Amino acid sequence: VRMRELTTAAKAAKLIRTELKKTFPEAKFRVRSNNYAGGDSVYVNWTDGPTDEQVRDITAKYQYGHFDGMIDLYEYSNRIEGLPQVKFVLGQREISDETYARKKTALAKEFGIKDETNEEQWFSVFHYCSDQVTRRELYNEPL
Repeated sequence: VRMRELTTAAKAAKLIRTELKKTFPEAKFRVRSNNYAGGDSVYVNWTDGPTDEQVRDITAKYQYGHFDGMIDLYEYSNRIEGLPQVKFVLGQREISDETYARKKTALAKEFGIKDETNEEQWFSVFHYCSDQVTRRELYNEPL
């Protein structure tokens, strides 16, 4: 029986999965690779746990460059010899319903909302500072 050779993207995904699991043992990651005409990529998805930045600190070395939209060109700026790399490593963190509810309670207290079911109060808070609140409370801190 002949074993099929893994693609470079699959090798990178495997190493990313191993490194993330070792660094964040409490978090569950879904890491998958994709090969397509013109390149390859690795997608990393997880719920709660580490921030986007913490994951990117680990995965950045697996991306061999970046796209420069100003000149409409992909630049090979991060080649690391001996390390399987891909064109793009894309991460997406989801927030669980439980964590969202916990954070919503903390935000209600911070912004003086006495009744968490009062949609009018939530409307004013989230339309006033929704982007900053969401980024700070839900995406830029470990959960």
